[in-house]
Amino acid sequence: MMFSKFRSQLIYSGGSIALLLFCLNACQADKPVSEVVWTGYTMGTSYQIKIAQVEIEKALYQRMAKSIDSVLVEINRQMSTYQPQSEISVFNRTESTAPFPVSDGFMTVTREALHLYESSGGAFDATVAPLVNLWGFGPTGEATVIPEEKQIAALQKYVGSGKLEIVDSLHIRKTIPELQLDLSAIAKGYGVDMAAQWIGQKGFTNYMVEIGGEVMARGLNATKEPWKIGIDRPKYANLPGQDLQGILALKDVAVATSGDYRNYFEFQGQKYSHTIDPRTGKPVTHNLASVTIIAENCTKADGIATAVMVMGYEKGFDWLQQMPGVEGLLILRTDGEIFEEHQTPGYGKYMIGR
Repeated sequence: MMFSKFRSQLIYSGGSIALLLFCLNACQADKPVSEVVWTGYTMGTSYQIKIAQVEIEKALYQRMAKSIDSVLVEINRQMSTYQPQSEISVFNRTESTAPFPVSDGFMTVTREALHLYESSGGAFDATVAPLVNLWGFGPTGEATVIPEEKQIAALQKYVGSGKLEIVDSLHIRKTIPELQLDLSAIAKGYGVDMAAQWIGQKGFTNYMVEIGGEVMARGLNATKEPWKIGIDRPKYANLPGQDLQGILALKDVAVATSGDYRNYFEFQGQKYSHTIDPRTGKPVTHNLASVTIIAENCTKADGIATAVMVMGYEKGFDWLQQMPGVEGLLILRTDGEIFEEHQTPGYGKYMIGR
């Protein structure tokens, strides 16, 4: 029996597209506002960049757009499991346990992934790729039946970040030939950080970078206020921005959201989320619908959001409150489309209208 589906075909399937950016016009009726905006496509989703309070010549604008696109293309070349010749795809295919050379960006993301694995007690695990594929959420294509317990158990033997070693600053190593990586739950956030870093190095101080709903906000927007970011209510099948749970005002922080309501499939009346718990080998089954994380960078925010989604509300919320400089909003699905909010003590300072 085939699954009935409603899930986006993302190159990186780990993150949920859950944020809507409030766009400003290039000018207002009462005063001029300078804002440069461009959009593009990367990592299987769209991206949007805004630089505020500036005037940029067309030629410079075009050069910047091309350079930013090159930055994101390079990250895809390193970490996209959908590109057969990417670094991660080559690593996954090799059966050698010898040191494998990787780029600086790949190493940075891998180090952060291993750190999250340790701090989350294994809830975040970048070696979950075989299980992601088994459940039809990876590059191997859609599954047509629910996996059997013996299939899950067989692949779980190959999962566990303890089976991955960092040899030195240039090499990683499998300790078993079957080990495979999937960095989708963190790579999109890294892409946001790298694009933002490139813009900042050019001397700009007021800008926003968004990739598929993950955001870095620096400085102020075109009206000299914090950047306004909308948080989607986690309703199944809703389009981004169709129904908002709240609005954030952000300056010099990043935000990322993970949820169960964008990327999932239905089988015999039951919904299966793309978020796989590496400890069970199965999609999560708790009532945590959405996790929004605010942190100093988007790589961290992206990974933490995924880890909390795996943990569930109680363990995830306790773990989150132990992290200095990190705030979060956890939304529980209590009865159909009725939702319950839980936020860390410092989250409220970013909210508008509460």
